[in-house]
Amino acid sequence: MSASIGAMVLRTVAPEHEVAHAVALAPLVDELWIVEDLPFAGGISQCAAILEATSGLDDPPLIGHGIAPAPFRNPVALAMEWAALARMYPGRIHGGIGHGVPSWMSQIAKTKASPLTLLDETITAVRTLLRGETLDADGRYVNVSDVTLEFAPRDVPLVSAGVTGPRSLEVAGERADGTILPEGQGPEEVERARGHIDDGRNRATPPPNDVHRLTVFTGYFCGDLSTLPPPPAHLPPGWDAVGASPDQVAARLQSLINAGVDSIVLVPFGDDAVGQIELAANDIVPQLVR
Repeated sequence: MSASIGAMVLRTVAPEHEVAHAVALAPLVDELWIVEDLPFAGGISQCAAILEATSGLDDPPLIGHGIAPAPFRNPVALAMEWAALARMYPGRIHGGIGHGVPSWMSQIAKTKASPLTLLDETITAVRTLLRGETLDADGRYVNVSDVTLEFAPRDVPLVSAGVTGPRSLEVAGERADGTILPEGQGPEEVERARGHIDDGRNRATPPPNDVHRLTVFTGYFCGDLSTLPPPPAHLPPGWDAVGASPDQVAARLQSLINAGVDSIVLVPFGDDAVGQIELAANDIVPQLVR
């Protein structure tokens, strides 16, 4: 059993302050994830700044771009950006692609008749280019003729699908290197997702990767629950790693690991994100069997 522990760099931190916030979190975790939510800061620029700011650490964390919405991310442009980051910071970038929050996609007139087809075509195109192969695609949404990246990465980054629906999870298993589940997913949801992912992998010939990496974003708070603020409105109600004591939170995180999670990314509730992650690193993570 092995599981990585990460943290989300809060989207509410203004870009000019975010690097300092990320640097404070970086020594405490294995991974840092950068959100790309409308109308906050762009994900790729944040990733680049944080990769550079943390590159001098003895054990710099993996930086995840999650989750880039397929409706407004051109797959060739996205592959070029991730390839550049992967060449400058080998082994440190993990890309996520999802459907995008429907209401946000509607705000920018980027809704599609078949989000599933778009996700499938986008992931396939991005992974083809990152492997240094020539992309010729004549799809419903992705149409590319004879494109090969001049600077394909030597260390090809993982590309995961950030999805929850059964059919989308099957596409993740069939096309992607991993899956990212958003907040609100407990052990039962994790096990159910693994089943759909495996169905997709069984269809793939061969599967995209030997091991399909399952990352779960988990709302997190440890302390006086009467001070716990409500989660952001766009998040579904559901399972979170919340408890009054480190033991209680550790038990909830352990249940995710036992369900087959490869990476748990803590999304701190409240204003003191760094303090919450420090508490997790010192008093919660050492209790986990991972």
